[in-house]
Amino acid sequence: MKAELIQDLEQQKIILKEINSVLRIRNQELQNNNAFIVKLIEQKLLFQLQTEPKIGQSQVINTSRRKYVSILGILIIFPLLFVSAFLGNDLNSNLVINDDKRVMTGGYVVQNLKGDTIGLFHSWDIPKERTLYVNIVNPNVIDPDKIQIIKDVILSEKTVSLDNSIFHKGLPGTSSTYFLGWNGALKQASQTPTKFTIPTSFSISESSTNGDISIILSTLESPDGYSGFTKSTVENNQIFKSVITIYNANQLSSADLETITRHEFGHAVGLIHSSDPTDLMHPTIETNYPLISDCDISAITHLYDGNVDKVICEI
Repeated sequence: MKAELIQDLEQQKIILKEINSVLRIRNQELQNNNAFIVKLIEQKLLFQLQTEPKIGQSQVINTSRRKYVSILGILIIFPLLFVSAFLGNDLNSNLVINDDKRVMTGGYVVQNLKGDTIGLFHSWDIPKERTLYVNIVNPNVIDPDKIQIIKDVILSEKTVSLDNSIFHKGLPGTSSTYFLGWNGALKQASQTPTKFTIPTSFSISESSTNGDISIILSTLESPDGYSGFTKSTVENNQIFKSVITIYNANQLSSADLETITRHEFGHAVGLIHSSDPTDLMHPTIETNYPLISDCDISAITHLYDGNVDKVICEI
């Protein structure tokens, strides 16, 4: 009995050995076949890539090539987006460009002490070195960083240089200087002697309820559809108070708030609407560069010299 069991075990070992041998052979064949198939696929893809029509001809991109193109596109676009975001933040720290094409409108009126609407060509008449006091009403309806934007629009002396071809006013390569804030622009205008003193000193308060120029931040919509509105009161044909109202102030973007404030403050110092669509003082502000131009500075100089002509920027 024991001899028979030993014989059975030996036979099973022989059978298992034969099975393992067959499995090894089949496994090697499968590996060879797989390698051959992979090689065929690679050769086919290489041939397709080499024989595809060039750009401009009718072509069909297969799935594999589409994957390669997509991956390559991601590798190219991602660094560009990173660089663009980095440079964009740096640019916007100096210049806000209104790329969303939102149309903003500004209105103004000049009245005498009786409330009667009168002629529109008026300037401030203040002693030399006199400070104009500006108070911001309802500052809590917007974030502190936006309050700073309003202050910068008034107090900044920074400039930017823009190519004249942007405004179709000169050949490419020629440029003009634009001011980001009114203080710098008015100081530039004051370099020319004028009959009346051009204001160049401003003090801004967020707590005072009275000032020479008040900026009211309203959460309401204008009944006339204005983004901002300025009312100046005159006495003896000279401005002695201006009130700026900025509507929907709590909903405005930083760029829109900056543009509206810059436009309305131009009215507050005496400018009227421009007929030039590319100018800051145009009644509908559609330009991507709502900055204070040489033309605005020239208009201020003429206005404060007692002239009633050439006090607007025309086409």
